[in-house]
Amino acid sequence: MANNRRGAGTRRTGALTRASVRRGSGSRPPRPEAEEETEAGGRLRFVKSPTTWLLGILLAVATVTFQDVLTATVKAVLPLDRVPDRLSPQNAIDVVDVKDVKDIGYYVVRDGGGAGDGRLLEEISSGGPWREGRTVVDAGESDWMITVQGRASQQVRITDIVPVLEGGACEKPLGGSLAHFPSQGVSDVIPLELEVDAPRPRLKTYGKEGKDAKPFFTGPQAKHITLNQNETEAFIVHATSETGYCRWRYRVHYEVGGSTAETTISGPGGKPFELTARLPDASAYRKVYFPGLDCVSPASRPLSTWYEQTGPEYARARSGDRVPPCPKS
Repeated sequence: MANNRRGAGTRRTGALTRASVRRGSGSRPPRPEAEEETEAGGRLRFVKSPTTWLLGILLAVATVTFQDVLTATVKAVLPLDRVPDRLSPQNAIDVVDVKDVKDIGYYVVRDGGGAGDGRLLEEISSGGPWREGRTVVDAGESDWMITVQGRASQQVRITDIVPVLEGGACEKPLGGSLAHFPSQGVSDVIPLELEVDAPRPRLKTYGKEGKDAKPFFTGPQAKHITLNQNETEAFIVHATSETGYCRWRYRVHYEVGGSTAETTISGPGGKPFELTARLPDASAYRKVYFPGLDCVSPASRPLSTWYEQTGPEYARARSGDRVPPCPKS
């Protein structure tokens, strides 16, 4: 009976025994520091994964390919001159060549030598490069062929070419010796015309009949020059001067890719173009050189014979209205 009463009166306190602790015990929750280390290690393993690198390379290639396809599509839809170019607008035009194409007319030789030396006359008569090693300036007229090339992937439009005088103005005409190469025919080339000693020199062009010179790049009938990529364009500028000695360069204005830019065209060696007017009195020249076409030559002498006179002699012989006889040699 006693045992039964003890069993019936036993109560549970709810206290944890060692056995219950062992049975209910589990792993402790990780510390915050351990979680961060585990997460960082996982990211590092992901970055080092070969699969990740391969996916990155494929993504980069796909991006570049998409950009190229998009650029080609835009260029096919939009006009060429409205698409930005990777090339700097300042480098969209290349000056390929600047060539002196004048072979007739007058030249002033600054260092023609003293009277009676005969060296210049001999070199001119031989038809050799008599201008080499001498300071020779075109007199009255000059002809230059300028060749330019488009470098941009879109079209370049030249909107104006403006002569810019060195020092802002021309100087007095040059003296020295004068050489004359008369014309033996008529050129069929219609060049751009430039009165370089005019108050506001501009490039002009004549019609087929050679009348009514009009500005080429400005005015109601303004024109322009277009250049596609690697396309070249050559034009001749025929410059004249009646009053002074002028030195100048050309400032080229153009449009490319919706932007405007400028470049400069100089003569050979980066020097300015130069042209002098002829002196009003030929007697002011030291010497004058001219061929048989410039005088009445005797039948015994070929027209290709060259002559030399002092400036005063040349002026006196041409004081009348008739072509003078060739000097005796």
